Amino acid sequence: MILIHLNKKLFFFIVFFLMFVLVKSQRIKDSVKIEVDFSKKLGNVKSMSGFLHYDNIRLLEKNIKELQPKYWRIGWSYKSPDDITYLRSFGITPILVISDLYGYPGIKNNKNWPHPLYTDKLKTVITAEYQKFKNTVIYDIWNEPFHQPTAGDFDKEEFYQIFKKAHDIIRSFPGGDKAMITGPSLDNYNEKEIDDFLNFCNSNGVRVDVLCWHEFRDQEGLKDFSKDMIKLRTKILPKYPKVGVKKIVLTEILNQYSMLSASEALNNFKSFENNGIDGTCKTCWSESDGVFNCNNSMNGLLDKNGKTRAIYWAYEIYNQSTKNRVKDWTNYDKASVFASYDKKGGYIIVNNNSGNKVVNTALKIKNLQSLFGTTKKLDLKIYEIPNTREEPLEKMIINKSQKIDIAKNTTEIILPALSPKSIFYLVLSK
Repeated sequence: MILIHLNKKLFFFIVFFLMFVLVKSQRIKDSVKIEVDFSKKLGNVKSMSGFLHYDNIRLLEKNIKELQPKYWRIGWSYKSPDDITYLRSFGITPILVISDLYGYPGIKNNKNWPHPLYTDKLKTVITAEYQKFKNTVIYDIWNEPFHQPTAGDFDKEEFYQIFKKAHDIIRSFPGGDKAMITGPSLDNYNEKEIDDFLNFCNSNGVRVDVLCWHEFRDQEGLKDFSKDMIKLRTKILPKYPKVGVKKIVLTEILNQYSMLSASEALNNFKSFENNGIDGTCKTCWSESDGVFNCNNSMNGLLDKNGKTRAIYWAYEIYNQSTKNRVKDWTNYDKASVFASYDKKGGYIIVNNNSGNKVVNTALKIKNLQSLFGTTKKLDLKIYEIPNTREEPLEKMIINKSQKIDIAKNTTEIILPALSPKSIFYLVLSK
């Protein structure tokens, strides 16, 4: 009996201890402030929606229409020249990776591989592609030329000469002077490598219309991204006016840990918008079953059965937000806000990209009269996108639905608690 009594005491102690640890581990962020002003109109913004590769692009028509990507980076994945025409019919700019079509050495210094500098294969490949597509695509010369043994792992001067050779071939064609060429397609942002590349191009008559690299930083790393972009625009690019950079496109984004995080995607988009990036393409990675999502899953936005995931809905509401954007502000650096409107009403995305549960969020909505005139009451629906990652999410979840009164200048709403890495989507309508 004494043993049973002691076991009961031990059991309750363990339960109490675990509950205490669980409560303590549930971090809370209290009193976040957000402001949205519908009278401060920013107009349409550049969309950060874009993708990489596919199996059969025509099977994705419904999703393309819903998400309206701006860029689509392809190479080995395109099956027919008609794919380019099809993508462009939706207002998508294809980015064609020449090195994908050329083929990679497999290992560094593979002697049996036709080296781009010492054979005619590069000219043969580029000539065939340019004859098909002329200036309807952006030409991405070589994917990840440094640090990647399977992609070439070239020395700097070696890669520069390959890039110049490809550039000169394209420019030599009729109309080639108007072709859009992008590079250097580095596997990460490296200030010195970008600077050296631009210096070479500036000194050797190489025009790079679109500067690109692969950007996999997230969370705290995006603060460094902002610092890098300020320096790139104010210190580095002005040194090389002959290069002629017109745009910056991040041709692969979202690392393997963030690839299915709806909140991380939106957090990236906000940072990229704030730093004047012209567009991005989401990259593809291996999922938990070992299968790469380069296929018709839109890089993981759909599962292998074609079902939507949380990140799909983040892309959809983000796309809607790029039209008629208005001014927003928040005091929480791990939150991001996107506000917009159309003829039907106003829309506000509140993204909690932190590991904290956010409570008592005060949302101040200013100048609703600019949208709704003399209307005194509005319908408010709050949808939630939870952090479900690989699990399918058929649709956004209704969290709350209510009537709200429009105040003269500022209407304030206290939002429900928002779980870590989750998103609220507010819809205001008559």
